[in-house]
This record gives sequence, structure tokens and C-alpha cells, in this order.
Amino acid sequence: MNQPALKPSIRSWWLPAAMGVALALVSITAQAEIEAVENIRLAAERFIQEELNVEPGDEAVEVQIGRLDNRLRLARCSEALETRFPPGGRRDGNTAVQVQCEAPVSWSIYVPVTVERYAEVLVASRNLRRQHTILPGDVRTKRIQTSRHAGSYFETKSELVGLQTRRNIRPGQILGQQHVTQREVVSRGQRVTILAENGSVVIRMQGEALENGILGDRIRVKNTSSGRVVEGEVLESGHVRVAL
Repeated sequence: MNQPALKPSIRSWWLPAAMGVALALVSITAQAEIEAVENIRLAAERFIQEELNVEPGDEAVEVQIGRLDNRLRLARCSEALETRFPPGGRRDGNTAVQVQCEAPVSWSIYVPVTVERYAEVLVASRNLRRQHTILPGDVRTKRIQTSRHAGSYFETKSELVGLQTRRNIRPGQILGQQHVTQREVVSRGQRVTILAENGSVVIRMQGEALENGILGDRIRVKNTSSGRVVEGEVLESGHVRVAL
């Protein structure tokens, strides 16, 4: 004799469903207690942008936040995450940001960051010989990563034009302070005019430069008439001014 099919009991149906809900709640609770990796990354990024005053779309500075392991499990911070440069931390190149939490559990992590700075600098547009006085057409601009350039550089032509090269310069070479000097106005052995001044009285004499001199230098000159050696200031005109 066939037995009637038994209906599933309320208990047998409810138990698996209840267990599933409980597990889901446990999972949600566990996630809620973990600080999201993205929150840590964003905290480091905001810190760098504020510290370096980086505006959106700023082409002079490029910030790259390093990857963090998504398996990272740090307790969710009950307060705002604290951020700072670690001791000895740099403001450009390869550096790091220390992200820290104080409560309910104290933890700290270093987020790797790369900061690249860019600038439009002046480079030689052609071969420039030693002791060449730089003209506007002798230079052009080039965009470089300044954090990878150890020397100095010029960004505006007005700083560079009129200076004199210390050595031969090749095309495309970045021009820095080590490559140039003030233009030599007077050369050793050159005939110069000596201006002896005392108030409104000016006496002109012919002389000979005993040293090279740039604008503003004090050099020794010899009065060709008397043979007397005096010291004076090199003027832009090439004259040498001495005090009576």
C-alpha cells in the first residue's frame, strides 16, 4: 500500500535558509570591520595633492599611488585616517605616505608614491662654442622630468640671453648655471678707458687691463701714461671706474 508523500516540515525548510542569512550577516559584519584598501589609497592621494598643492589637470606634477594588496585586512578606523610623510620622506621621486589609525585598533601602513615634476627648460638649439654670448635664437624649450635632472636649469630666455658659455655646448643640451657665466666685458691686455671720478669731477685716462673682467668685477688696470696700477670696477661700456 502506497504511503502518502510527506510534506517537508517547517523546521527542515527553515534551517538551511536561516543558516544562509546568518552567514551573509556574518560576512557583511566582517566586511564592515575592515578598512577598505581604496580608502587607504585615497587618503594617501589626498595628502600628496594637498602637500604639493596639486590642482586637477596640473601638468607640472604627476602623482602615481602605488598598488596595495587587496587582501590587506586592517581594522576599520573609527576616526579619520591620519597621513604624513615618514621620517626622511621625499617630496618628489620615489617616496611614501604613512597612513595611520589610532582607534579602535592602532595600525600604520606605508603607501608607495611616485611624484614626477615636469618643467619647460631651455636647451641649446645648435652647437655653441666656448665664450659665445647667448642670443635668443641659440636656445629652445624642452619638457623634462626635473626629479631626474640633477643639475640646474633655466626656464626663461631673459635669464639666459646675454650670458657667455663656459665651454662648448652641443645641440639639445640642457643649459644650467655650470655652463654659463656673465659676459666678459674686458680682457687682459685690452686697451681701456679709466674713469677717475670724485663727485661731479670725471677724469679720463688711457689704460691697459691686467685681468679679465665681467660686468661689476673689480680688476687691476695700468695707466699707460704714468705706469701706475690701480683697481677699478668694470662698467657695461667696457670702461673701468676708479675713485680719485
